[in-house]
Amino acid sequence: MYFKSLLLSQFPCFTSVTAQSPGDPDFYNTVAEIYSGPGCAEEYFVWADPIFGRGGMCQKLDRNDNTPDILSYKVTSQYPGCSATLYTDDGCMSTPYPAPVGECVQGADGAPFVVAFVECPFS
Repeated sequence: MYFKSLLLSQFPCFTSVTAQSPGDPDFYNTVAEIYSGPGCAEEYFVWADPIFGRGGMCQKLDRNDNTPDILSYKVTSQYPGCSATLYTDDGCMSTPYPAPVGECVQGADGAPFVVAFVECPFS
């Protein structure tokens, strides 16, 4: 008991650190910036958008029917080993657009992105 008390008094962060993991309800496997215009230009920035869950399935990008057309997309962070692919249709059947971390992605001919498929090691 003395050793545990000593550790907690010397390193109080041990008592408050909780890591999000793939099984947690608020776990984000991918976070991206979405834009209503081309080129991920600041004037078209809409908001940062997390993709929740374990991945391995087609997920709507506009989950609340309140997002303008997503014409460009930039992944800002991603769980290690995950990869995101964007599509311009509801069923992940259109041309796939890989979305690597830090790169701006746009659909051909200005087609808006509708869904994402995130593949993770735990999917």
